[in-house]
Amino acid sequence: MRYTKILRIFSLVIILSLLVMAIPATPVQAVRTLTIDPDEGKIGDRITVTGEDFNKSTEDNDRYANVYFSSDEADTSDDIDDEVTHYKTLRTGIWLDEDGNFEYTFTVPSILDDGDDEEDVTSGTYYVYVCHYGYKRLAATAEFALIAGRITIDPDEGPVATEVEITGDDLSSNDDITIEYDGGDIDIDDGDDETDSDGEFTSYILIPESTAGEHTITVNVDGNEVEVEFTVESEIIVSPTSGGANTTVTVSGTGFGRRKEVVVYLDSTGVAAVDTDSKGSFDATFNVPDLEEDIYDIEAEDEGENLDRAKFTITVPTTPTPTPPPTPTPAPPPTSPVAVNLSSTSGKIGADIMVTGAGFEADGTITIEYDDEEVTTATADANGLFIVMFEVPASKSGDHTITITDGTNTEKLTFNVESEPPPAPTPLLPEMGVQVKPPISFDWKAVTADSPPVTYTLQIATDSDFSVDSMVLEKDGLTKSEYTVTEAETVELVSQEALYYWRVRAVDAAANEGAWTGAGQFYVSAPFAFPNWAIYTLLGLGGLVLFAIGYWMGRRTAYYY
Repeated sequence: MRYTKILRIFSLVIILSLLVMAIPATPVQAVRTLTIDPDEGKIGDRITVTGEDFNKSTEDNDRYANVYFSSDEADTSDDIDDEVTHYKTLRTGIWLDEDGNFEYTFTVPSILDDGDDEEDVTSGTYYVYVCHYGYKRLAATAEFALIAGRITIDPDEGPVATEVEITGDDLSSNDDITIEYDGGDIDIDDGDDETDSDGEFTSYILIPESTAGEHTITVNVDGNEVEVEFTVESEIIVSPTSGGANTTVTVSGTGFGRRKEVVVYLDSTGVAAVDTDSKGSFDATFNVPDLEEDIYDIEAEDEGENLDRAKFTITVPTTPTPTPPPTPTPAPPPTSPVAVNLSSTSGKIGADIMVTGAGFEADGTITIEYDDEEVTTATADANGLFIVMFEVPASKSGDHTITITDGTNTEKLTFNVESEPPPAPTPLLPEMGVQVKPPISFDWKAVTADSPPVTYTLQIATDSDFSVDSMVLEKDGLTKSEYTVTEAETVELVSQEALYYWRVRAVDAAANEGAWTGAGQFYVSAPFAFPNWAIYTLLGLGGLVLFAIGYWMGRRTAYYY
């Protein structure tokens, strides 16, 4: 019995071995691969995608695939239109060769508008997906890094308060621009505050107080951030710039190292030492030693070898020849010891102007006036130094007086408001020679100017020369690039059966008036009204109808009775 059981087990082992040998080996399915070259770029770039080991075409059966570009992250267990809803169809029905391979070159799109949800293409990680033709399931995936936009700056180095031009392109269109300096928001001093229809812009900023070395300027447009580096250089301002022995001189510095000791030298001799603050700025004072009359270098250098130089002229009074004492005369008023400087002596309405000053009363209140109107105040430090910014108020183009005073010391400087007029608008409606019906609307393209905001003046006349006698309507100070005539004004227009002319011009905040547009022509259709003869005719016909109805009713009544 025991041998019989062993024999059965042995027979079963032999049979199973033979079955295993008889089953053919199943070939391993090759792994589909998808490569992108290059694997990063920007909108509009040409990118080549290569696929291998997909379904193979045969003599009897061609195979195809679809290629998609998407912002949705998914894998080969997901489907188009289910997990992937933001996408652009790059190609449908691309042929797979006898090895299941294909190659296709596409242009990076600017919008994903073939899925259930539409969105603009911006910077970040995007995906190329391939599905076999007729199927939604993803067969292969690959990543693509989109670089959206670039910016350049000019200059890329300079001292604090340098005006930097920032230009950008390849960004999203008609979106707000925000600019950061070392991660903190900074005002746009001039230029564009949003991109144009081509995704381009030009803006200007003033470099704020900061330490020497590289700093990051970041431009953010619709969530896309582009960075560039600016190098801050050291700078000193000396006040006064000349004097004799024992003259007290103030040296103000910006763009040095953070909390570093700065030594001030006159003719290579140390005359003062002071520590910078957290932004690399300092103020130091010294008395001029007894030196010969000449022009000398004043140099400030910190521990990190950041330095700048300025000139100082030492004057030595000539010893007068003894003469009889003159008749006493009133002494002239002393020359003001203060010194002030503007970051710019010309510009546009709304521009930020930095005012720096030295020699004012210690801890005194500084008042800044623009054409005798106070625009800001500041407080001088213990050395009589101050820095303050103000925005150029609305005013006419030309020279204006900026007054800086602490009540004792006063300085006046001149600032020139730009006089470039805005361009002429482009008329849109009504079109030339058309007949319009109330309500009558006028439309033109908005313009920009160096001194915003821009307003518009609209004129309507019966003469193309727009003479005073022919003027029908004139509207000043329009803040929008359109105007709809009121009911009262419409009555004036429709009361005259005439050919009308219209034109418009732009005026900026500096009262610079742009050129008029050409004279557009239009007619006004008067509201429809029945003429008197038609009214009388209708009344007569109505009377006849009533008479006929009455007569018919009378005859019908007589018949029944």
